[in-house]
Amino acid sequence: MPEYTFNSTSTNINYFHNDIKSEKAIFLLPGGWSSWRAWSDYLQNTDHSKQYSIYAIDPPGRGKSGDLDNFSMNNLVQPIVELIEFIDSPNSYVIGHSYAALMACEIGIKMGTKLKSILAEDPGWSFTYEDLNVKEWGNVPNILRQKPNWKNSLDAVYELNGPDKENWDKNSILWALNAYESSYNSFNLLNKESVHQDYEKICKGLNIKTYIARANPEKGGMIPNQVMDQVKDLNPLIEFHEFDTGHGIRNEKPKEYHLLINKMLNY
Repeated sequence: MPEYTFNSTSTNINYFHNDIKSEKAIFLLPGGWSSWRAWSDYLQNTDHSKQYSIYAIDPPGRGKSGDLDNFSMNNLVQPIVELIEFIDSPNSYVIGHSYAALMACEIGIKMGTKLKSILAEDPGWSFTYEDLNVKEWGNVPNILRQKPNWKNSLDAVYELNGPDKENWDKNSILWALNAYESSYNSFNLLNKESVHQDYEKICKGLNIKTYIARANPEKGGMIPNQVMDQVKDLNPLIEFHEFDTGHGIRNEKPKEYHLLINKMLNY
């Protein structure tokens, strides 16, 4: 798959492009510390890849993109904003999953009507993250401790999955590879403001059509009922679509997710 480099004012951005010319451009952002390849299944299985110009992006500090010395949400998305402005499509759409759904919202606020619309797939609009110390979350402490010692990707796979290969699976291996490719700064410089977003302020600040794909909170979805009740009537441009899935909506319900993207593209 062809990859390209864009040099923003702060760092370089690596991205995939399907080399299709179209009046509509879709910009895909991966969640967590994933690279653009997290969108590979969508790119390979959707007819959108043959219809529209698609850019799948490594955010700063991920994949092959350059690093930052400050991972505030503003600094994280600014290079992506510059890339979108450089492409200058007459109809630009941004889709982000999880942490990148927060990025998509931030990009939507910064760019406004320069974008056609955004789709945020299960953003972490949860009050449970208000007191979260990101450096103590999940595997992050282990990564911060061990990453400087990894000589190659196999070191990361063994360190994060243990020596028993019977317990490894595709997702755990990919997570380890993503952690290996991601910069040390992208873990070490995170603060709670990077993850815990003011969802009411976000909803009030968006002035373009916004689609929120919401997973079932009982199955791992990250928008609690209480939060949805607070924000669903704040902005008529925001449209919620609920999926009876866990956090990975597009992988669990690919046909329904595809239909939602179609709705966005044809709005």
